[in-house]
Amino acid sequence: MAIILTERNTALLALLQEAPDYVPVQHLMQQLHISKRTVYYDMDKINHWLRSQELEPVHYVRERGYLLPPSTKTKLPAIAGNVNRSDYYLSRKERAVWTAMYLISRTEPVFLHDLQQLLDVSRGTAHKELKQLESELAGFGLQVQYDRKQGYTVSGEESAKRHALSHYLSYVLPHLGQSASPGAIQEMFHHHLTGSRWPLQTVDQLERIYVMIDRLEERAEMELTDETVLSLASRLLLFAQRLRAGETVQLDTDEKQTLRKSSFYELAEELAAQLGELFEVEFPEDEICYLTVHLLGARVNRMEDRKPDGEAQRIRQATSDMIDAFERLGCVYFQHREAMEQQLFQHVKPAYYRIKYGLHQDNPVAASVRDKYPEVYRLTEKAAAPLQALLSQPISEGEMAYLAMHFGGGLRREDAQPQPRSQAVIVCVNGQSASRMLKLQLEQLFPAIDWLAVLSLREFERFSQPVDLIFSTVPLSGSTAPVFVVSPILTDADKSALLQQIGRVQAPQRAALLPQNTAESILQLVRKHADIRNEELLYEEISRYLLRARGPAETPRQLSLPSLLTRDRIRLLEKVADWRTAIREAAQPLLAAGIIETRYVEAMIHKVDEHGPYIVLAPGVAIAHARPEDGVLRTGFSMLKLASPVAFGQEARHQVHTVFVLASADGESHLKPLAQLSVLLREPHKLTILENTNAIEDILRLIDQAASGEGNRLKEGE
Repeated sequence: MAIILTERNTALLALLQEAPDYVPVQHLMQQLHISKRTVYYDMDKINHWLRSQELEPVHYVRERGYLLPPSTKTKLPAIAGNVNRSDYYLSRKERAVWTAMYLISRTEPVFLHDLQQLLDVSRGTAHKELKQLESELAGFGLQVQYDRKQGYTVSGEESAKRHALSHYLSYVLPHLGQSASPGAIQEMFHHHLTGSRWPLQTVDQLERIYVMIDRLEERAEMELTDETVLSLASRLLLFAQRLRAGETVQLDTDEKQTLRKSSFYELAEELAAQLGELFEVEFPEDEICYLTVHLLGARVNRMEDRKPDGEAQRIRQATSDMIDAFERLGCVYFQHREAMEQQLFQHVKPAYYRIKYGLHQDNPVAASVRDKYPEVYRLTEKAAAPLQALLSQPISEGEMAYLAMHFGGGLRREDAQPQPRSQAVIVCVNGQSASRMLKLQLEQLFPAIDWLAVLSLREFERFSQPVDLIFSTVPLSGSTAPVFVVSPILTDADKSALLQQIGRVQAPQRAALLPQNTAESILQLVRKHADIRNEELLYEEISRYLLRARGPAETPRQLSLPSLLTRDRIRLLEKVADWRTAIREAAQPLLAAGIIETRYVEAMIHKVDEHGPYIVLAPGVAIAHARPEDGVLRTGFSMLKLASPVAFGQEARHQVHTVFVLASADGESHLKPLAQLSVLLREPHKLTILENTNAIEDILRLIDQAASGEGNRLKEGE
């Protein structure tokens, strides 16, 4: 009986192939979101298949995890590159992808037996896939139709068909492209299977398109992200083939006029001429404008301003307004504002065109960003209002997560540099948003490393400076320095596994990288004096404990409004002379507790002098704050409630009865309690209670209710 592998099996094999040492079970569970029992079950199937290929099976050591033997690692690539289709069972997602691509792209009739052969499934399963695909394609504005003579066809506008094909190609064509990692066994399986199901002679054409994109980057003075190069090359190949088959897009006349004014239109003309020569087809104006849209929406690592038009200027203004809104709503200040604005603009500009023209953009870490950084994500949703105002379409969760990653990466103070002990670089193929977030996490985890650069894959290929370590989101071959493959968003399990891998690098690097008390060293000490029933579990628990111990006393997620705004931090006064006095009086509890220095109070007053009454964020309520470096020692909140309001400005809405003082030690630890406070401020009846009360008990009750309301929102996923 043949052993059938699945997509998950090949993903497990890929993780083992790329790992330099044993891989803990917990790491495999976390990476693939599966249970321990599923790991054991899949490993049993993998070992059966390896034995059938006359390869040494995976080794398992209870205390350390799984290891792919060196002999198997050496032989596996060649075998994986020639695996039989009958040895592999397509997942539900893979079947949907192949069915959709086959139906949309075929120019000949497609019948059920064609889909049976394509998917290697029964007639009933092929029919079920068609039915399930109907609702999925309807989301793109396409319909699946059947005729006894013509078979199954997909009807709809050509732009909608290309939109759908681009979406599905993002799942398939990485396995055909030059960016596929030579060390990734899963990629090799899929490369072979993709070629057998999509038998187009595209490799040479793709290579020539890569050259066109290189020239385009040079002409445009920009650098596309690594994943964008592959995605764009795949789409250009697709568009040219569709055009050659007589399928053309039609754009609105006014939209074409706008696109012709873009600085990218001339580049699109040159690209269309080169593609036309390669595929022996002429690109009409609508197709050139369509190429312009895709160039405008391409994600970049670097981009020079090219004769900014009116639309680009509006996008830049929206970018600046978004940062203003995030600073105001989040009560933070970005230290290097100009650099932050330029980096965000380079992301926002293509994002604007992707959203405007409905171009699909996957963000594989969107859910992780939303789950791990909910306060930053929701602040970003609010701060994105200026960009949303320019668009007629909503901003997707994936695009919002990219924006949140930019803001989250900018929250960390940039003036504290680690002592240079070991030198490392980060290689990230996912663009600036993911790069900034990954760097922030690694800086927290390894404060003793001197981070030399964050590189794209192509930048790394040209990078010649010697380094001690490389952290990369994709496997790298041929490096003399140890390479650690990481996810853009690190979970606690990822961090534990990474610490374990770092703990095995050769001295003297290990001593410079890790604190003296590592999980491995503690485990060795325990072994000398006790019998350990489960070393793997003990190692994981020690690692988690050390991760918590190395962080601040309270993490941003542990802080809450009730824990910070306690009874002794609330003051009640009849009235004050002016708004400056109100801020000073409101700050007294934090001064007395040693949470802030006197200069922080003056910094808050100076901010209002400089920017006006921007701190009045709700009717009758102001939140005074300044930068962490202006004199914050710990994160804290205090509050002053006035019986008679004080004027912070000339308008009626600037009459303030409640002044909160916010002190953030790091620019982000206050975000959860601030989010809880916002629950109180957006409910009119609670604001009325706050305005009319002179009892601390009433205020404490409102604070507890606000914290409870925010907790409910998190549980409901709002």
